Amino acid sequence: MAIVGAFARVDLSGRGETNAALGAIDGVTTFELDEIEKVGLLIEAADLDAAHGVITGAVKRTPGVLGAWPVYANTEDEQSGNED
Repeated sequence: MAIVGAFARVDLSGRGETNAALGAIDGVTTFELDEIEKVGLLIEAADLDAAHGVITGAVKRTPGVLGAWPVYANTEDEQSGNED
């Protein structure tokens, strides 16, 4: 499982509708940021490739999204560590 944090820049004229549409994408949770023109996204996916596909696909195609980019990524593999 991969968890990716991302930001999306949104058109302010339809921000509420855009946030609702982003939150309706499977595996995506939205959260507020200090900058009103940006929305935070938490994306849970099977792996990093799938999360990338969500960002470059469904998120970027959402009406009102002007751009989206990842800012954090973590996988369960990293959490388990290598304990020798």
